Amino acid sequence: MQYTIGVDLGGTNLRAGLVDPHGTIVYDTKVDTRVEEGPQAIVGRIVTLIKQVHAQLPAGAHLDGVGIGVPGPLDPFAGFVFAMPNIPGFENTPLRAMLKDATGLDIELGNDANAAAVGEWIFGAGKGLNDLVYITVSTGIGGGVIIGGHLLLGHRGSAGEVGHHIIDWHTRMSWEDTAAGPGFARRAAAAMADHPGSLLHTLTTVADVQGHHIATAAARGDALAIKLMDDEGEAIGAGLVNMLHLYSPAKIVLGGGVVINNPQLVNRARTVIAERALAVYRDVPVVMTELGDRIGLLGAAALYDHMRGRR
Repeated sequence: MQYTIGVDLGGTNLRAGLVDPHGTIVYDTKVDTRVEEGPQAIVGRIVTLIKQVHAQLPAGAHLDGVGIGVPGPLDPFAGFVFAMPNIPGFENTPLRAMLKDATGLDIELGNDANAAAVGEWIFGAGKGLNDLVYITVSTGIGGGVIIGGHLLLGHRGSAGEVGHHIIDWHTRMSWEDTAAGPGFARRAAAAMADHPGSLLHTLTTVADVQGHHIATAAARGDALAIKLMDDEGEAIGAGLVNMLHLYSPAKIVLGGGVVINNPQLVNRARTVIAERALAVYRDVPVVMTELGDRIGLLGAAALYDHMRGRR
């Protein structure tokens, strides 16, 4: 049997796993990324984890190679990272060559959202489809697009940066500015200052308000929190309408803590689609990720196979 190693590089955790062709993670391990120690130390930890996972390969099995999901823009064809917004020091880094030299293994790199899209397409909610959009809503908004059975990469592999499309041309605010977790919290903080009687003031402070506080207050009937949740669902839905019009997917798959922890936002987003999308798109399913916390490893492993098939 052939196996692939998937590596999920995050700002907090670094995880690696051995994945079989059916999407089963037969072994995995993780360590703290420790971004403060810099790129050299992080690359060293990636190499150590790859070797650790490689050592778990069953007797007689074959390792195809290593797929790595990276949180930032990169050129997957050249194996070159342009930057990692949450992990400083990786500007203009030939990461694939560095890891291949250190491990002797074939390496494929991909943006983490693109990797997640491929993972859902091969192993999860998009299995069997030719056209799919995956969106993650968390501290940022990322996405990956499958069109005609291929990951959309574009010039230098940078297609699908969906969180950065402009939602409000007056303010120049992007979808990420508007609907990601920090934007949600900023709107709540501004509103709390004008609503001293809101239940939110008993749960948190203006400086510390987060999405889970808003969801709790809304569940208890707080009018301000209900309005904030409705606005957040509308902001997510507006971006999804754009995804439908741009890419015409057969399904949209959602992940990320903001929507996973607050599924009511997805219901509001579906209403926005019904109100604002062209009729031909209104029956496109909008579903939650099936891979959950496995998406980083399975996506990276699936990305390796997909990119190898394109070469």
